[in-house]
Amino acid sequence: MTELDPRALELLRSPIVGQLGFVGLDGYPHVLAVWFDYADGQLLIGSRPGEYKCRSLRVDRRAALTVSTPEWPYRMVTAVGEATVESLPEAQRKELIGRLCHRYLGDERGDRYYQKWSKGGHPGDGELIRLQPRRIRFYDVSGE
Repeated sequence: MTELDPRALELLRSPIVGQLGFVGLDGYPHVLAVWFDYADGQLLIGSRPGEYKCRSLRVDRRAALTVSTPEWPYRMVTAVGEATVESLPEAQRKELIGRLCHRYLGDERGDRYYQKWSKGGHPGDGELIRLQPRRIRFYDVSGE
């Protein structure tokens, strides 16, 4: 992969919800809003075990993730590649979810959300979707 545009990196590290695209088990395209982390050139998405997106990606590894600003000037990043789904032991899952809570919600709200998530029966082993981009593109549609 070529050098990543710094504007793309800025968006991938911002607290904007990503849109994960994949081919579902029914053969149709699906898009889901996801919290994600961008680390070491990969997009990481935590999941409960056995979720539809994970089952689908095990069958067809092709995936895409898009991030876009919600206001003018519109800027977008699209990443396409292949995803793997792997086991995510509880300790690592808690660490990932905690990091994402703080990234997307800030310190105080992130703490509250994580505490609620922890007490709501969600912890335990999970799955990690690891999207290895073949291509990442940045778009600036501000017209400037």
